[in-house]
Amino acid sequence: MVHKTAIEGVRKYLNRLSETGLPVSFGVIFGSYATGRANQYSDIDLVVVSSDFDKVITRDNIKKLWQIAARIDSRIEPIPCGRLQWQNDRSSAIIEIARTEGQTVSVN
Repeated sequence: MVHKTAIEGVRKYLNRLSETGLPVSFGVIFGSYATGRANQYSDIDLVVVSSDFDKVITRDNIKKLWQIAARIDSRIEPIPCGRLQWQNDRSSAIIEIARTEGQTVSVN
């Protein structure tokens, strides 16, 4: 179970991304925070799912993901993922790990 403060920070982050015009569907926390192995030095591994990422992922979108993460919670390590990619990709190890061990965080 992911700690409540991590979920709250991620939800705030996802909502802020949405406010900038990025159509965020949801986020998925995976890695040490999802498996209960996080410590004070752990980052928050986060797949950010958006239909915009089914198109070409631009440098501006990557920059936006990281800049907002730095402002909200510098532990957040965002990984962009398209909605179709989330549903259909069976070759990405990161997406598969997020699917199997991750915790979904909705956007308000």
